[in-house]
Amino acid sequence: MSRTFESLAGLSLEWTGTHYSKQGDFPELSTHIVSYDTDSSCSITALGKLVGAARYCYEPMGVRMATLIYWPEVYQGRRGVVLYAMLDFDLMLDRAVIVHNDRPLAIANGSFRVVETPAKPAT
Repeated sequence: MSRTFESLAGLSLEWTGTHYSKQGDFPELSTHIVSYDTDSSCSITALGKLVGAARYCYEPMGVRMATLIYWPEVYQGRRGVVLYAMLDFDLMLDRAVIVHNDRPLAIANGSFRVVETPAKPAT
């Protein structure tokens, strides 16, 4: 059984899963790594490239579950996106609702694992 972390700063999580939207999946993000650089900022790499940066807020909800909210600078070419995630550390599952300008954009369903923080690739 895994436990929530007090903080994500200094960690990297690899996410693998599917996005569901009116436009279908976002295959370039089916596997990506989020590196939590500080207690409030992170960077995202996929296919060996830096694909994004975001502010985030992480809050453990006991020993099993945590909430995670991201405010990416740009997400799928859009500004004004917020991602609301729910992490289950027992099952290592992540589910998220992604909104754009306060309207549903997509949902995400996947698994995650702790990985070594990759070297910062070029954009």
